[in-house]
Amino acid sequence: MNPIYKFYKKTIENVFTHLNAVAKPGSVVFLGDSITDFFRLNEFFPGAYVINRGISGDTTDGVLNRLNESVYQLSPSKVFLLIGTNDLGNNKTVEYTAGNIRKIISEIKKNCPQTKIYLQSVYPVSRSKDRKIKKFIVRKRNNADISRLNDMLKIIADEMGITYIDVYSRLVDESGNIRTDYTVEGLHLTIQGYGAVAEVLRPYIYDPECDQ
Repeated sequence: MNPIYKFYKKTIENVFTHLNAVAKPGSVVFLGDSITDFFRLNEFFPGAYVINRGISGDTTDGVLNRLNESVYQLSPSKVFLLIGTNDLGNNKTVEYTAGNIRKIISEIKKNCPQTKIYLQSVYPVSRSKDRKIKKFIVRKRNNADISRLNDMLKIIADEMGITYIDVYSRLVDESGNIRTDYTVEGLHLTIQGYGAVAEVLRPYIYDPECDQ
């Protein structure tokens, strides 16, 4: 068995299932890949009952296969979904990625009808010549595809009656790359980057008026 897949299965079966058994209903779940996995949610959102269900390296296919352990068992009040960058990095098309995100939303709505879903834009990457940028990490990702995907996600959110949150615009610089101080190597976020994301998301976590 692929060692990455073994780790993935272990996380779902041995970690999430055990944690879910002691979790209280009504949490705020963050669902996604490494960008979610590395987010220090409890420190950025004190007082909110937030649960991290990010797995490094995950894709839209992966999230579709783990919705039971990552969402349904928790009966959350809100889900913040951020997924898709690894699909693009693995040569999946924008259309394929958007289609899977639509399926994820549909499944959550069907199985957790009381849960409010917040769809985050996929975050920008950097292909600048700054020496901190690692092309082997950024891989095939580019902001033209990410922007096109985000345009599709806005439409999906509107059609499915959920909230779309534009984080992309908060992170991008005047050259069209993620701000250098916001990224570790062109893909993942620095603590400053997460701070900027938290500023965008905070009203949706704390203020019920943002749900209207």
